[in-house]
Amino acid sequence: MIVTMTLELSDEPGELLKALQPVANKGGNIVSVTHQRGEVTPRGTLPVEITFEIVEERLQDVLDSLQEMGIRVAKFGEEKFHESMTVVLVGHLVQTDVTDTVKSVEEEGIKIVDFSLAMPDEAEDTSSARLVVNATCQEKLEQAVGAIDEVCERKDLVKMQPIGVV
Repeated sequence: MIVTMTLELSDEPGELLKALQPVANKGGNIVSVTHQRGEVTPRGTLPVEITFEIVEERLQDVLDSLQEMGIRVAKFGEEKFHESMTVVLVGHLVQTDVTDTVKSVEEEGIKIVDFSLAMPDEAEDTSSARLVVNATCQEKLEQAVGAIDEVCERKDLVKMQPIGVV
């Protein structure tokens, strides 16, 4: 399962590393960390959003460890994604609104969890993007492929066949 939570950390060296340790100790895999040092909560802590993959049975151990360490979990959500695929798009992605492309694919049960964009030196040249799409089931994954096909047709993009459909 993929879990996203917002932790409140003190602004001291090593606090982020300390907060990530329970995830690693329980066999979790960090997907992303968003840390904006300029934001401060009303309690004077820094909000840090972490997303990680973990076996469902070990999640409570992570939460318990964080609590024992005195780390406050401000927000918590879990997404039970079981299907994944990688797709490469080629074309004028930037000129045709990358945000619209992502929004056109994502919906309930479908999430783009990684997006990498390679931009050309010249604006008129084509760009390429690698998208990693997670879905709650095979049906939703097929729905995502359909949405990507529609976006490609509408924006004149080329889609490389899904890579690594699990």
